[in-house]
Amino acid sequence: MTIIATAILDALKEQPPHQMGTEEAKIVAKCVVEALADAQLEIVPVQSSNE
Repeated sequence: MTIIATAILDALKEQPPHQMGTEEAKIVAKCVVEALADAQLEIVPVQSSNE
């Protein structure tokens, strides 16, 4: 979830009226992950072709 939260913060950092704090971004990221799970989608690490 940290990667998603960081992406949210990065996307909003150039939009001063829409900026949010780290904790708020983590909550949004959790909601995104839960929505994906409800849609039966998963976020999984990409496996390297060397494995």
